[in-house]
Amino acid sequence: MSRREWEDVDHDAIDSFAGAITSAGSSSSDPGMDPLGLGAVIDVRDMSLEKKTSILVSSKSFDPKAFLSVVHPNASYQDLAAGVANIRRSLDSRSEAIRILVEDNFDRFVSVKSSTDSTLPFKPEPQTRLLTLSWLALYAEMREGLLEESTEYASKALRDRLKLTATKADQVFLPVLENASKVDKLRSTLTVFERSKFLFNLPGSLRESIDAQLQRKFEAAMRDYKKGKFLFESKPGQLLPAATGNTAGSQGGAAASEKRIFDRVWKAVEQVMSEMQATLLAELKEPSRSVEEQEKTIEILLEMKQSEEAIWAFIDTQHRHILDTLSAAYKRLRDRVNDARALPIAKAFDPPRIARDVEACVASLDDKDPEPVLSMAFGWQVWKAHLELVKGLSEVMVGSLPGFWKIAKAHMEGKLQKASTEPSTSSSRRNPGQCRSMALDIIKLYIQQISEVFTISDPAVVKSKQSKPPSDSMMGTSAAFVPLGSNSLTSSHYLAKILAEIGDCVHDVSAGDISSEASFSLTGLWDGVKWKFVDVLCDLWLRDATILNRLETWDSSAETPNITNYLARIHKFQKNNTTGAYKIATVAVGSGESSKSSKKPISQEFIAKLVKAFQDALYAILDGFVPLAMDEITDETKKKTLLLRGGSAEANGPPMKLNEFDIRVLLVLSNLAHLKKTLIPNMLAQLDSAFGGSGTYDRQTATRIVSELDKTLFTDFIRPKSEAVANIVRGGIVDPAMDWLDTPRPKEVRQYVFTMLVQLVEYHAQVNAVSKALLERTMNAFVADITTEALRCFRQIRGFGMGGMLRATLEIEFIHQTLQQYVTPAAAQTFTEIYTTISDSYERRPGSADQDLQAQLDGVKKTLTEARRATAINFVCFRKERARAAGDGDRPPTRDRDRDRDKPKERTRERDADSASERRRDR
Repeated sequence: MSRREWEDVDHDAIDSFAGAITSAGSSSSDPGMDPLGLGAVIDVRDMSLEKKTSILVSSKSFDPKAFLSVVHPNASYQDLAAGVANIRRSLDSRSEAIRILVEDNFDRFVSVKSSTDSTLPFKPEPQTRLLTLSWLALYAEMREGLLEESTEYASKALRDRLKLTATKADQVFLPVLENASKVDKLRSTLTVFERSKFLFNLPGSLRESIDAQLQRKFEAAMRDYKKGKFLFESKPGQLLPAATGNTAGSQGGAAASEKRIFDRVWKAVEQVMSEMQATLLAELKEPSRSVEEQEKTIEILLEMKQSEEAIWAFIDTQHRHILDTLSAAYKRLRDRVNDARALPIAKAFDPPRIARDVEACVASLDDKDPEPVLSMAFGWQVWKAHLELVKGLSEVMVGSLPGFWKIAKAHMEGKLQKASTEPSTSSSRRNPGQCRSMALDIIKLYIQQISEVFTISDPAVVKSKQSKPPSDSMMGTSAAFVPLGSNSLTSSHYLAKILAEIGDCVHDVSAGDISSEASFSLTGLWDGVKWKFVDVLCDLWLRDATILNRLETWDSSAETPNITNYLARIHKFQKNNTTGAYKIATVAVGSGESSKSSKKPISQEFIAKLVKAFQDALYAILDGFVPLAMDEITDETKKKTLLLRGGSAEANGPPMKLNEFDIRVLLVLSNLAHLKKTLIPNMLAQLDSAFGGSGTYDRQTATRIVSELDKTLFTDFIRPKSEAVANIVRGGIVDPAMDWLDTPRPKEVRQYVFTMLVQLVEYHAQVNAVSKALLERTMNAFVADITTEALRCFRQIRGFGMGGMLRATLEIEFIHQTLQQYVTPAAAQTFTEIYTTISDSYERRPGSADQDLQAQLDGVKKTLTEARRATAINFVCFRKERARAAGDGDRPPTRDRDRDRDKPKERTRERDADSASERRRDR
């Protein structure tokens, strides 16, 4: 059990114990040994132990096929069937053998006793006789049966018994001896292989690693393989013990045995490694695996002396997979866009519907999160489908191309070839530079798909030509990807999101530094997309500006009196679109949607385009002010009333209907005044701040347009009223019934003056109720028109007598003093011209005395004073506001202080006016 060397045992040359027994108990001339009873001779003496145990029916290793091939190789079917019958009869006869033997021996004993008694010639003593007779009977019996010559004196049966015993011993002990021999050889083998168990376990351990399908198991298998290969190549003599014999034959036999064993084991190892290599190559073609796993797989394959075909297998498979995935994703997502466009688009170009969308989006800008409203306006399904399309294509690019390029770049730089010590024969057939072309193919496909979706062309070509106007003005833009009827605020929201997705993809792909051509193509795509998006947004911006006047609801502003909330909506609309276009123009690559520090300096081309879009939209908005006042208003607006701010309805009179032309004109004029004075300068200042002072704005044009609109509307408002007042003045001055030469000294002011002033009171109340800011301007215009008409009428009078001159002076002075608050320098000059005209047309008659003239003037002065006192309540609205009672707290304290500060100045102006009147009367 303590063997230390290999033994080759030839069982054919060395007889075993079982073989010796079988040989001794076998006979080639005994036909009875054939269990089939066909008369065949079975000679096992010259057979090997294995063959002998396979043909003996008593052996556990008995093989019927071997028995028939050795003992009965030429037996027919009928012979074999007869042999089966013989075996059955033999088995049946053996059960009766014992019973027959007992019966036979009993008769024989009786027969021997009878024959012995009859053959004895004398009668010995009973005891002697009995003994003698017994021996004689036994002898006779032995001579007649047992010791016959035919039985070879009873030795034949003994030999037969011994032969049978040897056969039975072979049947019983041969399997035991065989198992003992096998156990002995196994124990010897295990003892010898104990030192080399790693090598002999290597195929099994490698198989377990491969079946586990884990990356770390593959690495462990590779380490075991290297270790086994090192032992196999460098230390073959240390794995198995050397032979004890010193002869060359024994050493050569041990070496041959060792080589045979190791060759068989290593052949199994190489077979397992071949399967592992095939598994790794299959995994290398799986696109779903991570880059790190693919790198490990390539390193393992190169360590296995695999050629560069493994790397090219990955590159080709991944390249084809990325292109196919991009194409499939584009087709699938483009179908979704088409499905979204196929939805019903009733009222897509309806201006009221678009205006309602714009109004809802503008109103949402005051919320903390306006996105729910902006992202769900008309056409959001198409915008969302476009966003998902760009996001899907970008995810394919970002998820696949960087990993592909990382391995391809490492292959181009030779980093993946360090693990391979043998030169590759396949590298000469394929140039590593093809990897760069493959990556460029992927980038070009992505650029082509994005350009096709958003109709992007060369930025230089796009910038050099104007965008084609749409067939329908309500479309806003001719860009096919824009949803029909989508408003500018929703479009700006989605365009920013789409641009952010494209920017992130361009940034991640450009970070790989694939090639200058790739970088140039991606930069061209980025610039083209930005320019296209800004162009589309500007078109929609202008379209919405033309219908923005539909957002006028005639609600008074809570922050600023005398204006409506429409101006705040204009400011939000302009600011949001300007900000949206500015963000698109200045967003940097890879900045993301929510980044605040991701802007780059805006180019002059974008500045010029944004400034033009801002001004065009502003001009369109200004053009919409005239229809607000002039055109028919909706039924909903007719039902509205203008609730004045700053007091109760009782204090300011009953609510006024918006269907009155004068009210709408006054509101529009008030809005234009605020727009010109505050809103437009603020918006231009914000625009200038955003562009860093590099924008060129036509401020004069905007101011001129506002002024022209204001002038047109104000003229339309004031002309009919001025004509009505002028007609009253004209009727009183050039009245045919009035004789200016012979009329007596006036004792009262004529009725036409009161009628004219009462009409002005009505106009004053109307303007004051709607917009106090326009009150002074309106009254100034009325006074200017009245004085102009009065001057023209007085110039038509040929002459004035004493009474006529006094009457004209009285009436004009009454008007002058009553409307003193609204007399401008130009109107004052006109009043002076009226006095001069009256004075120049005075015809002094002979006989009049100066003291009579002075008495007449004193009478006129008294009449004027009485008239002023009598109408003070009627025309109190024409006076400047005085300080209110202490209990009236409606007016802000600041204004009270301002009025108190202005009181001395007002009193001074009143004294000056009274002095001027005295001088005019004296003259």
